[in-house]
Amino acid sequence: MQLYGIKGEISSLPSFEDQNTRIKTSAESYVLKIANKRWPKEELELQTFVLEHLKATAPELSCPQVIASKSGDAITIVDGFAIRLFTFLEGKNLGEVLRSPELNYDIGRFMGQFTNAMQSFTHPVSERPNDFWNLDNVLACKIYLEDVIDEDVRECIEAFYKRYEKNILPKLKHLRKTVVHGDANEQNILVAVDRPAKMAGLIDFGDTQRASRINDLAITLAYALLGEDDFESVARQIIKGYTEVFSLEPDELEVLFDLMAMRLVQSIILTSYSAKKFPDNKYIVISQKPARELLKKLETYEWH
Repeated sequence: MQLYGIKGEISSLPSFEDQNTRIKTSAESYVLKIANKRWPKEELELQTFVLEHLKATAPELSCPQVIASKSGDAITIVDGFAIRLFTFLEGKNLGEVLRSPELNYDIGRFMGQFTNAMQSFTHPVSERPNDFWNLDNVLACKIYLEDVIDEDVRECIEAFYKRYEKNILPKLKHLRKTVVHGDANEQNILVAVDRPAKMAGLIDFGDTQRASRINDLAITLAYALLGEDDFESVARQIIKGYTEVFSLEPDELEVLFDLMAMRLVQSIILTSYSAKKFPDNKYIVISQKPARELLKKLETYEWH
């Protein structure tokens, strides 16, 4: 890589819409990201600012670090594509490991520390209220509901939308706001290989934006509960770790589980829409089956 002056073994990494490559040298590993052209440069710069902020205010949190090019640039434009290099975080994706109460607690603790660290971060580019992946904007996703193939799943989603519009939407404007990660899913949460009860890091800051503060916990729960039989116990273990670091207000607790369900709704709808556009990208629908199963369970579940 002439831009960075490094040589190493190259292997591809899965991605929703960018092109990611791991470069393994004799001493270090890196992730080279070639961004989809739909990303404005200022939004990519926002990710850099967030990572720099976390490094300065919460160095205990393991997140990718930006590697500047030989000319000192965090982002280099080549043939219209934005190229960036990051440190590679070692760890297994959450979806690949055996779960334990200790790990669930540590996921909550990590995300609570992340929320706490982001209280002092602001940036005008983070204002993306119309982004379809902004959980505050989940109602807008309904226009793509017909792209969900199964009729029973669509009916289930319709029921959740009715509940959301009646009980949750009126409360949104009163919730505390901050810049959130926005996509703490089972692929972006890494678990330490040698310490399976510890979270090794958080990756992929492409959905970083200003939104309701409770969203990050709701999103974490939505993906962390996939495939879990005793999902209420898992949820409470994660919430315990989170709240021991960062306290929730009563109105945030009231909407937490509904927002968790709406993240599943959001994910099912938007991945169905994207899969229709890009049928060869199997990564897009990686969470679809367990998300549908969990949403159906939540349809009649009463939280205690």
